[in-house]
Amino acid sequence: EQQTSSAPPVAPPTNYDRAADLATPLSATSTEPQMNAGQRALAQMRAERQTKKDDELRRIAEIREMDAQVAEESAAIPERVAQRMGKRMVPFVGIPLFGGMGAFVAFWYFATYKGVEFEPVVVAAATIGLLAVSLLGITYSVLSASWDDDREGGALGVEEFKKNVGSVTQGVKRSRENQLLRERMIGLPEAEIEAAIKDLEMREAREMKRAETLKEKMEKELS
Repeated sequence: EQQTSSAPPVAPPTNYDRAADLATPLSATSTEPQMNAGQRALAQMRAERQTKKDDELRRIAEIREMDAQVAEESAAIPERVAQRMGKRMVPFVGIPLFGGMGAFVAFWYFATYKGVEFEPVVVAAATIGLLAVSLLGITYSVLSASWDDDREGGALGVEEFKKNVGSVTQGVKRSRENQLLRERMIGLPEAEIEAAIKDLEMREAREMKRAETLKEKMEKELS
């Protein structure tokens, strides 16, 4: 007859996928309620909705803080930045502007004293084209100057132009989004907005404290 072994079965080793599993007792994880697929989807939808609401509250808090700063401080271009813009206008605006005026005088001189006549379309295209370049030079002079008070920037300002155009584009997009939030804020009481922002700050403080506590606990368990 075959004798069966009386040794107890060996339990398979437990795999810990995360450091949090190592810090959490097995008995604690086994007692957590299990959710089905519908409950998990509902919980995920609620979490996404709460995250979206929190993001809007953060943006509202930023708008209120920005409005308070604008009310306290007058918005003005720094003196160094204004001087850089003025220096760039000399070549980028002055040269094509005086070039257009000089071209008109040259056409008049050749037509009056040399008997060389030009088509009116050529005269108009040359003078108006140079004037248009001078107008574009105003925009380029402003955008190609370094907006950093402590940084001079390059001679032509190509890198500064790319950077400033990106900043202006982002600013326009942010202004549109802020305008939508301002319209939504019109019908909300001030006390309700203050309470919602305060509640968000308290929840963020609790989350930060909980994360720090978990980190300290994990460091103790792993040490």
